[in-house]
Amino acid sequence: MLRINKMKIKVIGSGCPTCTKLHQWVVKLKEEGKINADVEYSKDINELIELGVMGSPALVIDGKVANVGMPENEEKLLNIIKKSSK
Repeated sequence: MLRINKMKIKVIGSGCPTCTKLHQWVVKLKEEGKINADVEYSKDINELIELGVMGSPALVIDGKVANVGMPENEEKLLNIIKKSSK
């Protein structure tokens, strides 16, 4: 179910294949209408340091770190996003 207010989702990573795949999954969820979000991808490692994150990729929703690392599948990613949007 779509949230009325758009979330701001940012994937922060080094540009590695895992980070890129996570970003692609978030974009796919948006395109399928499963989430209502502005999606961004950042390769600025300084952002991770500022957030106090020691791993990547980091999934940041509305300015808060929602997950670090790669979820097992798109369904788990969607669950993380839904929990973070409440």
